[in-house]
Amino acid sequence: MLNLMFIIYSLGILALILNRYHMMLLLMSIEFMYLSLMIMLFYNSFFLNIMNIFLFLVSIVCEAALGLSLLVSMSFFYGNDMINSMNLIKC
Repeated sequence: MLNLMFIIYSLGILALILNRYHMMLLLMSIEFMYLSLMIMLFYNSFFLNIMNIFLFLVSIVCEAALGLSLLVSMSFFYGNDMINSMNLIKC
């Protein structure tokens, strides 16, 4: 089971590397990596306190909310979710 979670986490890192130009795909691959870590924590929960799992879940939700707000503000100011369009900032 841990080998499967390692493979899922590695696929998340690979998706993060391959889709580094689109913000939405970047956020989805980060959530995919968090999901594999969450499943691994549930699998090993007999070693951990249940409160630690809930704290990890809260941090995942906060990260998703911040990522979504960043995506909405990028699409509002730049018109798309491309990371390359952030380089157009002029001082």
